[in-house]
Order: sequence, then structure tokens, then C-alpha cells
Amino acid sequence: MKIQLIAFGFLAVFLASCKQDKAKDVAISDTQTIMHSEIVPKSALSGANVLAFGAENVLFIGDSKAGKIYAVATTADELKDAVPFNMEGFDGTIAQKLNMETRDVVIQDMKIHPVSQEAYVAIKLGHQPDAKAVIAIVHPATGEIRFLEVTEGNSTSITLNDPASSELLFWEETPASTLNITDIDYNDGYIYVAGLTNSEFASTLRKIAYPFAETQESVNSIEIYHAVHTQNETRAPIRTMLFDEVDGVSTLLASYTCTPLVTIPTTQIQAGADIKGKTIAELGYGNAPIDMLTVTTQEMDGSMTKSLLVTHKNRGGTIVPFASVVAGSKGNGMAGQQQMFASGLEGIQQIPTANVMQIDVQNPQMLGVLRRNIATGDIDLVSELSGVYLRLSDFISEYDFPDYRYPESQAFTKQYHDMAKQMEGYPNLVSEKMGR
Repeated sequence: MKIQLIAFGFLAVFLASCKQDKAKDVAISDTQTIMHSEIVPKSALSGANVLAFGAENVLFIGDSKAGKIYAVATTADELKDAVPFNMEGFDGTIAQKLNMETRDVVIQDMKIHPVSQEAYVAIKLGHQPDAKAVIAIVHPATGEIRFLEVTEGNSTSITLNDPASSELLFWEETPASTLNITDIDYNDGYIYVAGLTNSEFASTLRKIAYPFAETQESVNSIEIYHAVHTQNETRAPIRTMLFDEVDGVSTLLASYTCTPLVTIPTTQIQAGADIKGKTIAELGYGNAPIDMLTVTTQEMDGSMTKSLLVTHKNRGGTIVPFASVVAGSKGNGMAGQQQMFASGLEGIQQIPTANVMQIDVQNPQMLGVLRRNIATGDIDLVSELSGVYLRLSDFISEYDFPDYRYPESQAFTKQYHDMAKQMEGYPNLVSEKMGR
């Protein structure tokens, strides 16, 4: 199997800028710990389950429970270096910061600030339906944690038309209103909001101009063919999406539960439209997608490859060469075909992200990752090298024995290992020559 790896030409610069030691007990600011009772009145929201950054670093916060979207202006200092997150037990650190039990910290979403590389993390303060939410901001270089203040001075908001009813329950306990907003993405002056509505065709895609105006546009229906279910569907909402140029055409790429991958030309997303998305791939049954990104990596021969990365709740992640996405969008789609496993496009590969809860591009070399630590049960906030999609320190292998020597044929592998060791907080294990 061909594995994508990042370029190693910047190794020296990377090792110089990546100076964190392994942070099992993460250093936070010297500021006095903010107590739960103090933080709630100042910056808590009724809910926050979806985050997205737009133009001019505006943060969009989706509150599905209230059917509301906030747009918050953010300010940040640019972080130019590739500095990783190495925060083990992140949920415990947050709980201590908020003076609450770790089990009551419910992480809803995470996005990386495009300028500061800070992680913006949406956190529900407990498991009760009426629990408030805050946005924690975490700096990769210092580990400092602060909380976003949402005020009339730095934000505007809009309430969605025709939200789904809270009286409709799934599995006797989950209100349909919790799916009012399943994802948000910004594209060319608009935010696109996937989710449910109270109309006959429940799945909807709202198109809302930003800055917010009083009017909202919604498509009438979105129909897709679900190859696992062997039927056309209009009820289940998009779970994760992004906009990109596909063969020169602005296109929405979307994935649904169980896990069809669909393309929709942006020009079709108009008020009252009946959209029929093209299913170009199935990424595997019995699964829900979490995040979708595009990543560009350098191959061992020096060529650059753009790929679509999709992480999943119930299986490892998926990498699809973007060239295959383009080819699939030109075809007829998968209508009429039944496919239980990943299929439909050339070059689909599985990657080891089964414990990843949230992921986003941090910088050209790294991905910011919130993941469940299988060994400890904690939630860690860490960085991974783009193109590799793992933490080398998670494993004990042949390479780790003191008498192992890298042959000349593994010089490229050794460069990656040295980068990973430095990034993950083990600079003392980086060797200066082949072998150790």
C-alpha cells in the first residue's frame, strides 16, 4: 500500500522550532484558575456543538439546541513556527480549570485558528439537556487555556427558520432539535448550514449571507442515493462537509451516516431548489463521519498529492486521492449499486485514526487532533504529522530497541522518526547519524 509522507526538506527548521518537551502535566498560565461558578455568567452559551472559521478569522458557533448561530470576531497573534500540541489528559485539565468533574466535560467540536494555531474547543458543561457551553482556547506553544467571551460588542447572531421539533425523539431520548445544525462551512460570503428542518424533506442545507441579514435561503430538498441502504434518501442530514474546486467547479463535498460521499455543485444550492447529490463513493457501513479535510502532502519521489481526509466515529479514517474525487464527480455516480465496504473511487485507503474525536489542519506540516487515549481513557490534545496520521510514541516496535541500526535504504524513514520524536516531546531520542 502506498503511504503518503510529508516533505522532509524542512527537517532542520522543524527541529529548531519544535522545542516542547513531552507534557504529561501541561503547563498552563500563571493566571488564577477560573472557577465554574465564575466562568458561566461571563462566557457561557446555551449550547455550542459546531464550530467553523470564516473570512477575517470570524468564528461561527452553531447552537443546535437553540437553532442559533453566532458569529464572533477573533483576534490573535500569528504563530509562524510549527509548534505541536502535546497535552495528555486535556479533559482533566479543562475540568480542573472549570472546577468540575472530568466525566462532565463533554467535547462537542474543535477548530484550529488559521492565524494563531490555537485550538478552539466547544465544551458542554455536563450531560443535562439544559447544560451550558463554553469555547476553550488553547495555545500550542504555552499550553495556556482561556475562554472565549461572546458579547454584543464582538458578535452577531441569527436564529434559523423552521427548526426541527424537540418533540420528535430518536431512540426515545434524542430530540430532533439536537440535529438542527450538524455542520457549518463558510464559502464566498455565505455560511452553509447542514441539518434538519421541520419540513417534509427533513434534511436541509441553509445558505445564509454573512454579515447576517434578515433573510435566509434554504433548499427545498436534498436527495442522495445511499448505496448501503439501496435507496434514495431525503431525511438524514449531512454530517460533515467542505467546499473545494473540483475540476475548476466550486463544489460541496458531503458525507452522511453509514457513509456515502456526495458531491453537489455550489451553483445548485439555491433557495427552494430540489437538489440531487451525486454519490461518488461509499466509505463503509455502520459508521458516522466526523470531520472532512483536504491535505496536501509530498511523496517520496518529491511530487505533491492533494487528498480528501475523512475521519469516522466507528472505524479508522479514510484518505482519497483528490484526483479520484475529480474523476468520480465526472461519472454517473453509484445509483443502483449496493456496496457495504469502502468502494466507488480509485485509491481509497484506510488510516489509523480510530481513536480520533476531532481533527483539523494546524499548519502545513501538522494536524491538530483531539483523541481518546485507549490506554488511559483520557482525552488528549496532540499534533500529528500530516501524511502519516499517527503518533510514533503510541507504539513499541523493532525500531525502538537500542541495538537497532537503520540501513541506508531507510534514511527517509529515519528522518520521519526523528521528526516525530521531536514533535511528540522526545528530543533526547533523536539520533544524529544512522543507527543510535
